[in-house]
Amino acid sequence: MTTIPNPYNPLRPPADPSVFFGRAAVFAFFRQHFVGTPLDRPLIVLGRRGLGKSAVLHLLGAQIEERYRVCVVELSALSPLDELTLLAALVNGITRTLEQIGASTYRLPDWPPDAPDLPVEELRAWFADEFLDVVLAALRARHLVLAFDDAHLLWDAAEQGTLPADWGDTLGEWLARYARLDAVLALDAAWEDRLMQHSLLNDPTTHLRLQELPPQEAARLIREPIAEAYTFEDGVVEQILALAGGHPFLLQAFGFLLFRRSEERGHAEPISTEDVQAILPAVLDQADAIFAPLWGAATHNERVTLSALVRLSEALENAPIPFATLHEWLRKAGYALNRTQLAAALRSLGYMGLVQAEEDTYRLPARLIADWVQANVTPPRPQHNARTAARRRALWGALAVLSIVTLVGAFALRKAAGRDATRANIHDVPTATLALDLEGTRQADFATQTEAARPTATPTLTRTRRPSITPSATPSATRTATPSATPSATRTRRPTRTPRPSHTPTLDSGA
Repeated sequence: MTTIPNPYNPLRPPADPSVFFGRAAVFAFFRQHFVGTPLDRPLIVLGRRGLGKSAVLHLLGAQIEERYRVCVVELSALSPLDELTLLAALVNGITRTLEQIGASTYRLPDWPPDAPDLPVEELRAWFADEFLDVVLAALRARHLVLAFDDAHLLWDAAEQGTLPADWGDTLGEWLARYARLDAVLALDAAWEDRLMQHSLLNDPTTHLRLQELPPQEAARLIREPIAEAYTFEDGVVEQILALAGGHPFLLQAFGFLLFRRSEERGHAEPISTEDVQAILPAVLDQADAIFAPLWGAATHNERVTLSALVRLSEALENAPIPFATLHEWLRKAGYALNRTQLAAALRSLGYMGLVQAEEDTYRLPARLIADWVQANVTPPRPQHNARTAARRRALWGALAVLSIVTLVGAFALRKAAGRDATRANIHDVPTATLALDLEGTRQADFATQTEAARPTATPTLTRTRRPSITPSATPSATRTATPSATPSATRTRRPTRTPRPSHTPTLDSGA
């Protein structure tokens, strides 16, 4: 039985260049630039998390000319990321690089013992004037390449104030001053749009963007590092590639877990489909580090589009999905995306590596994307449902307000009618027709009603349910069912015009 260490590690770059596959075009990019005219700008590697930026930096020295010596500075390990910590890390890293290549280090100046108390300008001057000068002399004709991993942290720190805002200009001054000093910056792809805001970084010819591995290189990564330990049953490698695509982190996760599973049984059997299914939950757990940040940064339209692709991919058995089919599915499902919005969402998802475009069709580049989405997120609700619910709530609210207004208005009108009736008793007698109409309305609305005339020293007109003649000290007008000698208004179901009573000093007019 052959015993070898596990050659896979999704969290660390490989120490052995022989187990690193692909990226030939990437290293050709560096070889092309590290010749001829000295660089006064850094070369920039852009890539999403897990595509291998760190691995490229760590293996760069083995892929370019020997006269270029690479010093990798892992900025994510520096806390706090301020000027003192950064310069100390550069001094330690450069010294270690000289020791590894056997260059003389005895002339290197010692780190200033009072460095924490020195002004920033003095510490920078010591590093540039004394330390770098001796380092490049010790390298003789060779170049020193400062490779900053997670370099976006430098500018983040400058924006937050832990690093001076002019730190980028300082790096540019070092590169312009020393012809044999070069720099490589590895940045997260999310920082790409911000590069153009910085004069040191805004030259597109110095930018390189990492992509997933092509199928042939991905297959080599799965097979070759463990060729001496175990093999695969037919179709298993293709199954792994369908699940992980060409994503280096996911391929490394599969390789690491399958090696451990095979190691437990002494590498006695080839890797089978059942082995892949057994480790799949653990791979999904590790994939969360890749997919969760992408989902968190996605817009609503991008999440809707990705969720639709997942549903359709499952229904169509991962076949490419035409744009028209995707748009129609979204429309029928109630998602309010027009064709322009859908096209923009697909472009963005493609930039994030979550969608692969093939002419006018789209597919998921890795089935793990669908597995992760189904296991970890809830698809966004259709927008039209939310709008319909909002419209219904608004309609019911409007109806409630209208009902309240109607009730208040009816109450106000009734109260106003009462005030009008009182006002009619106080002022001059209205026309006979209007007076009889109002009286008929009152009799229909109320079972009993008594109107009292204004108190005076003379007898007043009295209204009762059954008209009768009320005795008084002086003759007064009374209303009865039959005419009397005293002229009075006669009320019938159909109002008629009767002679208006004449005004006398002792008679108060009623309605």
